[in-house]
Amino acid sequence: MRFLIFMLSFFFTFQISAQDTLMPVIFLDDIVISEENNGFTVEDFVGYVKKDTTFYMGFKHLRYYSHQYNSELNIFNKKGETIGTLIKKGTHFSDEKKAWIVNDTIIDNGKIFKRNGKYRYYTPEAFDEVFFPKDTIDVSLQISDDKNEDDSQNMRDAKTVGFSIGTDGVEQNKGGVKKKLAIFDIEMQQYYNYTISDTIYNGRDCYSFTVKVKEELKAKDKEKALIRKIVSYFDKENFNVIYREYKFIYSNWFLDLDMDIFVHMDYVRNKHIPTDIYYKGYWDVIFFKPERAEFKLKNTNYLVD
Repeated sequence: MRFLIFMLSFFFTFQISAQDTLMPVIFLDDIVISEENNGFTVEDFVGYVKKDTTFYMGFKHLRYYSHQYNSELNIFNKKGETIGTLIKKGTHFSDEKKAWIVNDTIIDNGKIFKRNGKYRYYTPEAFDEVFFPKDTIDVSLQISDDKNEDDSQNMRDAKTVGFSIGTDGVEQNKGGVKKKLAIFDIEMQQYYNYTISDTIYNGRDCYSFTVKVKEELKAKDKEKALIRKIVSYFDKENFNVIYREYKFIYSNWFLDLDMDIFVHMDYVRNKHIPTDIYYKGYWDVIFFKPERAEFKLKNTNYLVD
């Protein structure tokens, strides 16, 4: 399912970037931001957010450094009952030029595979492409807009969106999705509240930046905002994104989506890396059976020079 792979790839490489637009109204929640107190203004802060690439860099670290992984995927029926489970444990190897995975354990229960050994559902295929590539892949810590031959078009589109929300860089419009992902776009600002606050995450002082659909909007107006909520924690010491959560809802005549994603990061020898990833979502595409799934991934024992 090309669209599902596109969306998952987008989430895990997403950056809140944009072209130059009018400054949105920013709410300060029990926090004072000024050049005198913080060394930057609210306008500067929003500029940092738009230009941030640290979240994406965290996922480049995920592929660049060897580590162990433990994942669990659950598939549900429309009653919410588990009808299939897939557990993978193994090692992600990297020589800092190429990366590959070795599954030490694969356990499946219920309706995960067909008799021919292929997946019965598209969701595990999508997570395999994002986190468990079948072949050896190129890795680097360079952030570039150049196309990587090892990436599918879905991955390239996702990365393009990730760096350039609100631009025309994505090769396929996806039925207007690209436009509605531009959370800083002038046309989209009417649907969102933007809030800056303080928080503590894993013992670190952070700025919390929340973009959330306005509660007072009518249902038909909320439908124009695909991203219903994004929360990002920026480490005050270096402005790295070390936590992010999403709420994403989209509905039209051919596609229904409802996804929640949580990404936790930590530091290993001063490199910020994803440690825990959680996804729970539902999608229903015309001509395909709907799928409901939950995915948990834990990454440990990173080898960072």
